[in-house]
Amino acid sequence: MLSICLCDNDKNILNYYSKKTTDLLNNNYLAFKIKTFTSSESLILELEDSPNKFDIIIIEIIMEGIDGIETSRILRNYGYEGIIIFLTSSKEFAFDSFKVEPFNYILKNDKNNKFNNIVLKAAMSIPKKTRKNIINISKPENKIFDLDTIIYMEALNKKVLFHKLSGEIEEVNCSFKDIYEKFEMYNFFRCHKSYIVNSEYVESFNKMECRLYNDIIIPLGRKYSKNFRNAVLQKEFNN
Repeated sequence: MLSICLCDNDKNILNYYSKKTTDLLNNNYLAFKIKTFTSSESLILELEDSPNKFDIIIIEIIMEGIDGIETSRILRNYGYEGIIIFLTSSKEFAFDSFKVEPFNYILKNDKNNKFNNIVLKAAMSIPKKTRKNIINISKPENKIFDLDTIIYMEALNKKVLFHKLSGEIEEVNCSFKDIYEKFEMYNFFRCHKSYIVNSEYVESFNKMECRLYNDIIIPLGRKYSKNFRNAVLQKEFNN
């Protein structure tokens, strides 16, 4: 899953480009999380102990306090190795910006859809942390599943339904128990007698339900609640 941050003093700008980025990545079936910052100082503090938390940083150059170029220099010194894209209203600092090795430079008033082209190119350039596993599910053939594309699995009428990022649902003939045993090592957690979720897409949960990516709600069974909670917290702690 891509992790992206937007940093700008102007909340309206943040909202506009957050929506623009969301629409772009959704239309290209890419999983992502976006976090916004209204000051360079807050972004620097966020990455002080974990510099590579974001795959892509989109930041305004002209800001109150620490400007975008200096912020990027500080983050590079922390060890940030990801993509930096400058989004600004002025060409004045274009030359200086290249000192911190940005991916590109976009003007806010650009009329040529350059933002979409550059952000999509940046997203596609990030090495996929894809975890593939060959699983003998439907005899007599083996199926290869790209685990990062699976949001959750559902048991239904002696079949297992794989719900994917694209909205596609793939149906296989296999025991739900066998599926869980094969997928558990890849951080797929059982939260209900009929559901297994990909922990990468868990956004929040309470005693009754689990909220996944794209506002998908999955029931959380009482029998599985404690183990599910411990597994999610342990994964986050390990990260």
